[in-house]
Amino acid sequence: MSTEERNSGSGRFWLLIIIALVVFAGLFVLGWLPRHRRDTARDEEKQEQQTAKPVVTVQPAKAAPDTTSVTLPADLRSQHETELFARVNGFVQSWKADIGQRVRRGQVLATITTPELDQQIAQAQANLALARTSFGRLQSVTLPGAISKQELDAGQAQYLAQQAVVKQLQAQRSFRQVIAPFNGTVTQRNVDVGTLVTGGNATGSQLFKVEQTDTLRAFVDVPQNFVPSIKRGLSASIIVPEFPNKPFKGIVARDAEALDPQTRTLRTEVRLPNRQGQLRPGTYGQVRFKLPQTAPTVLISANALVPSGTEQKVAVVQDGKVHYQNIVVSRDFGANLEVSQGLKGGEMLVINPGENLTEGLEVGTKLAEAPKKPAGPAPAAPRPNDPDAPRVSSPLGK
Repeated sequence: MSTEERNSGSGRFWLLIIIALVVFAGLFVLGWLPRHRRDTARDEEKQEQQTAKPVVTVQPAKAAPDTTSVTLPADLRSQHETELFARVNGFVQSWKADIGQRVRRGQVLATITTPELDQQIAQAQANLALARTSFGRLQSVTLPGAISKQELDAGQAQYLAQQAVVKQLQAQRSFRQVIAPFNGTVTQRNVDVGTLVTGGNATGSQLFKVEQTDTLRAFVDVPQNFVPSIKRGLSASIIVPEFPNKPFKGIVARDAEALDPQTRTLRTEVRLPNRQGQLRPGTYGQVRFKLPQTAPTVLISANALVPSGTEQKVAVVQDGKVHYQNIVVSRDFGANLEVSQGLKGGEMLVINPGENLTEGLEVGTKLAEAPKKPAGPAPAAPRPNDPDAPRVSSPLGK
């Protein structure tokens, strides 16, 4: 074999080696490169997760409205009402007013015949005549020393005493007529002709009841936390079941100036005109107040409260960092809370704060979405004057 042939064979050999190496290197690169990329991406993702800021859902705290709607149960009563009793014993001779009849002050409602009292007056008048005669005889004696000064004074005293007895019985007989004390309406009549009546105010012995219904009074017990806002002249709306869409306007006339120590409520009277007679005394109703806030408050979502035992606090995001703030909750509206101390309004509060949030932690934020209306038919409207309805309406529900 020539030298040229040997060189040619050796060149092909090394060429094949180089080609094999290149192919092996290519296959190695093709298999290693995707894996390297995946490992690099995984490491980068892990690094990003370790260095990325956690994202929290936030919702702003809102300043509460200047007024709060409060609805409380109330009893409607007449402006004036009184029960009329007999002052003398006897029998009803006649009555001149029935229930529902309007009467005027001084009008005779009934007349009572008093046979026993008449006999007592006749006897007293006879005793008076005797005392007058006896006293006159004593005065007619002119013989000095015939009667003493004491006997003359005793006769005069007896005469004056009998006069007083007669006047007392005559004054008592004047109560035979039952008189209306003021303009109003007869709402009760408990007697008829021939009914035996006894003087006094025993329970159940009233003859008539008269009420003045041109103006009504609604009595309501205001809880202690709303008492500072109750002032004379404050407007109120009175709602009754018969007129659910027609509130009647009234004003606060007076209050008890002291709370009931048992219920911690203030007895308050709301006066409303009733000249058309649409409302009746004794009706159950509700009084709705628009009470001004005595101090500024803030409304927050109940989900912003941090579950932390006895302390009440929220997580506030400020300058991209979490800060915990203690608060004082004055009222609970269910989905919302009223905060009286700790917040001013406008703070971004973390909704459903987790245990991984620490003081000063840098976070990203996203605004909470408005609650979606549930699918299906709308809930039934509350019944007018529903006693189970909340007494204080949530300001966010307006």
